[in-house]
Amino acid sequence: MKHKNSFELFDYWTEKRGKRAAPNRTDIEPADIRTLLPHVFICDLNDDGQLNFRLAGTALCALHGRELKGTAFSALWLADGTRNAGRTGTSVASAATPAVLSLDCLSNGGRVAQAEMLLLPITGPSGRNDRLIGMLSIFEPPYWIGHEHIVGFSTTGVRFLDQNRDPLFLANRPEIKLPNAPNFASGFANNRRQVGHLVVLDGGRRD
Repeated sequence: MKHKNSFELFDYWTEKRGKRAAPNRTDIEPADIRTLLPHVFICDLNDDGQLNFRLAGTALCALHGRELKGTAFSALWLADGTRNAGRTGTSVASAATPAVLSLDCLSNGGRVAQAEMLLLPITGPSGRNDRLIGMLSIFEPPYWIGHEHIVGFSTTGVRFLDQNRDPLFLANRPEIKLPNAPNFASGFANNRRQVGHLVVLDGGRRD
């Protein structure tokens, strides 16, 4: 996970599930995640095993320019990605396995924005693994968001999260060593002189 909103929802979900594989829908209190609600959605599996939107936040619906309730989860993807998206969402809901998706979001104006989608399993009234809570977070929202609607997602990466291991996402990231800052003054070491409280570095052309 990379987006701060994903971390916030994941931490809340983890707290609510305790030692269970997934929390129940009734464990989720909207007031607890009110700042995230516009981007949050809930999907459930119908009798045919298709994952549909049960609830969708206002920001998510506005992003697509339409109400998403009752829409198939996979219908938000471009044609060549609908099958894999549906299988991923169904796996999260039925196998109680969280997942993080990296997405390209294509607008009706031909523009692309990068986003992250977090999918977390929850159980319904029956206690079965048959639904999920998710959230879409756009990285550095471009100026055209809100003016051009998203016509489809393209999945660029999927990661299923192992609940038996601590979610040390930040700790597992490789350390990137930065080069030492160049010492531009070193070349003038022999041409420096003190003038009052200032150090003057002689330079420039001498011809």
